[in-house]
This record gives sequence, structure tokens and C-alpha cells, in this order.
Amino acid sequence: MCRLIISVDGTHLRGAYKGKMFIVVSKDTKNHILPVAYAIVDEETMVVGVGFLNNLEEWKEPIAYHRFCLRHVQSNFMTKFKNITLKHYCWAIGNTTQRWKFNRFKRQIRALDPAAWQYLRDIDIRRWSLAYDGNHRWGCLTTNTSESLNNVLRGARLLPIKVCINLSFYRIVQLFQRYKQVAHHCNTALPPHHWSKFMEAERHAQGHHIDELNYTDGVYKIVTTRQLNGKGGHVHTVLYYEKDCTCGKWQMHRFPCSHAIAVCRHRGDNAIDLVDEVHTTKTYMAQYSGKFYPIHHKDYWTNQGWEIQADYSRLINHERGRRRESRIQNEMDLRHPDEPRRCGRCHQTDHNRRNCQNTHPRVDNEVDS
Repeated sequence: MCRLIISVDGTHLRGAYKGKMFIVVSKDTKNHILPVAYAIVDEETMVVGVGFLNNLEEWKEPIAYHRFCLRHVQSNFMTKFKNITLKHYCWAIGNTTQRWKFNRFKRQIRALDPAAWQYLRDIDIRRWSLAYDGNHRWGCLTTNTSESLNNVLRGARLLPIKVCINLSFYRIVQLFQRYKQVAHHCNTALPPHHWSKFMEAERHAQGHHIDELNYTDGVYKIVTTRQLNGKGGHVHTVLYYEKDCTCGKWQMHRFPCSHAIAVCRHRGDNAIDLVDEVHTTKTYMAQYSGKFYPIHHKDYWTNQGWEIQADYSRLINHERGRRRESRIQNEMDLRHPDEPRRCGRCHQTDHNRRNCQNTHPRVDNEVDS
């Protein structure tokens, strides 16, 4: 019922115990994080990972396809090629869904540093680029979903093992209950996120020019509207019955692009029928229809044959005052020389947090003017 993609990540326990929490998540119909499974393990190794994933029968090879997080590919790339422009090109070439754009970025990377393109080519292109992915990753570039759930459960990682498991479990139960209520109040064919996306695509579709090449086979040529800023005017081919467009978005997201909707309106069909069942409100309700039961007493838990060792010295703060931040900055923190420094409180320029005089700090949902 969910998208056929999972994100797997592990994070250290922060209390006295030295184990790690292993998390598997997906995305629901509304593009929110959908927890699939989690476990506490002794080491974040491939052996543990394979053993953990053995409980997810439907995700085994060859049905499942392993893809790399583009954020980590870019990070490894920057350790060898410390160039801000190459950093942007590395992300752009992995992010584009169109092969002509992929080839354009490839030429630009080779022009700057041939060794940089050789490094990327040595990695299996299918594992880090959307253009050659084969539409297996549903447009998900990074493991941010599992990283975000790690952040939600960060408080639980300080607690003893049993309390950590209980707190994580009931937080996930609360998440399911909240989204279950949201799903039952949806009165459109698609959840709010996809409904607004669908209406936006319909608005763009009104300006496309359509040439019907073969009605029987459903082959159409689409020319997008030329905009005042010089964008647009691109030519795309839509294979209507194969649900394929040369922009790459329809087959990747299983959600019709504006070119597909334009063809659908031209043929007099209902554009909602082009949306994959995964994105419908009916599926959204089914995703959160599961039932939960209390966790059994720990005496009934299965013995895994290992114990997580406690190190209580980790709980002692040997220095006075606030602990120093443990995060180590890496090559991804490089800032472009032309990018101005911003205040950490209001995100404005020309001052910093210490002398910030803005009374209302910037919140996450505000947009810079």
C-alpha cells in the first residue's frame, strides 16, 4: 500500500549503552514519513542489517534494488574534489530526470575536471542518478526520511533499553493515530498534498501545445509554453497508454505530469484515472488502518544471543558548563565565497546572533522575501 521504497539508517544510542538503533521507513500517500520497522542492535554492520531485513520478506533481492543516497555520494565526492561548482554539478546531475540534461551536466563536469567525472562514472550510475535509475526509487534522492525519524526519536536514545523501546513504540502509535484522523477527514480523491500538486499540473497543462501523432497508439508531441524569463518552449513526447513521458516525472513518481494531463484533456479522459493507486485517499486511509497491541513483558522477548554493554562513564560530564557540540563539520559545510553569512536567529544578513535586534525569530514555515 505504500511506495515501493524504503530508507534504512542507524543511529547511536546516546545514554550509557553502546548499541545502535536501526530504523526502516517509507513514505505515505501524503509524502509523510511512514515507519516500517525499528530495532536496537549491537553493531551497525552489514551482517546485522541483512539479519534485520530478513524479516521484510518482500524487500529481498532481486525484487528490491539497492540505491545510494545522493547526499552521501556528494559528500564522498567532495572529499576528493573540493570545488563548490563541482559540488553543485554533482547534485544536479544526480537530481535530473532527463537524459539530455544529464549529458549537459556531464560535459560541464568533464570541462572542469575530467577526474571528477571519472570518479562518478566508476560508481554504478543507476545507483545515484534519477535519469538512469529505472524508476525504482520513486524520486527519493536521499535517506532524509530515516534521518528525520532519528531526530524524532532522539530523546528516547538517552534512556534505558526497555524505556527506549516503549517510548519509541508509543510515539509511533501516536503518529499513526494522528494521521489516521487526517486521512478520514479527506474529502477529495487525492490527499491534500497530491491534490494541490494535481491542480498545479492542470494549470500548467492549459498552456501546452499538443500535436497528435498517433491516436491509436497514444503518441503525442507536447510543446510547453515559453515564459517571459526564457524558460519553457521544451518539446516532450507522451506515450499515453504506456504512461511514459520524456520529462521522466510521470513514470518515476507514478503521478501524471502536466504534459500527460494535457493529453488526457485533449482526449476527453478523466485525468484522475492517470494517478497511481498509491497516491489516492483510499490508499492513504488504508496505510494507517493498522492495529497496535501492547508490548509484552521483557521476559517474553526473544533471546538474540548478545547483550548491549553499558558504559556509565558516558553519562558523566567532566567539564563545567555546556557541552561542546560533538558534530564534526565536513566537506559538505563548505560555503561559497559569494554566499553572505546569515544570522542564526533570523537568517538575515549584515549581523549575527549576538547583535540581532529582530524581535521575532525566523520560523521554519516562513519564506525569505
